[in-house]
Amino acid sequence: MNYSNSWHSGEPGSAVRANVPAAAPRPPVRLTEGLTFGGDYNPEQWAPDVWKEDVRLMKEAGVNLVSLGIFAWGTIETAHGVRDWTWLDDVIELLHKGGIGIDLATPTAAPPSWLLAAHPEIAPVLADGFREPPGGRLAWCPANPVFRRHALRHVEALAERYGRHPAVRLWHIGNEFGGGNARCYCNLSAEAFRDWLRGRHGTLDKVNDAWGTAQWGHRFGEWDEILPPRGTALPAATRLCRIKTRT
Repeated sequence: MNYSNSWHSGEPGSAVRANVPAAAPRPPVRLTEGLTFGGDYNPEQWAPDVWKEDVRLMKEAGVNLVSLGIFAWGTIETAHGVRDWTWLDDVIELLHKGGIGIDLATPTAAPPSWLLAAHPEIAPVLADGFREPPGGRLAWCPANPVFRRHALRHVEALAERYGRHPAVRLWHIGNEFGGGNARCYCNLSAEAFRDWLRGRHGTLDKVNDAWGTAQWGHRFGEWDEILPPRGTALPAATRLCRIKTRT
């Protein structure tokens, strides 16, 4: 079952529209008639025989929009490149027949266990130098290219399958930005921050001037000396705020 032929995937980052004339864009979709009311729905956590009852109770309560699939990456892609859409197809059809719209998530909040096992370097490094253990939410480093590549491919597959389904009213593109992975102390994050500093300031002298590093004799002489701050000293706290927003 495939609800859209409007996307195709090339290299990572190269998803483009196809087979949709430029003069005929998708018309705007009304979220609901009147007030939008609903919440997160995680049917993959429950037995399929309760889904119909869930929809009945939603209708009884006046629910007309639910977020779906926020943590379902591993439930869909059970192994690398192996995707089972069956349960999600069924849930989407039940909601659609019940008149309930869907805020469909790109489920990158929780990488599959097989991905973390194959690439443990995806997990963020904590301030104490240890990597975040598997099993939590947002267990990925934002700067990690392996995670980005796998996430993009999965999101492209999700959009290709459901992007034009009439029940899909919104895309839920992230869950709690700046949560468990707001700070990562790995080498990739450090280098990404240094790259951002080069683009912003141009030279190390200008970084030193902007940060006032002459105070307490902390001027940087090489770019590699700029590290993610692990301490609580006042200059480190300021630097921490910068790196949280730029990696």
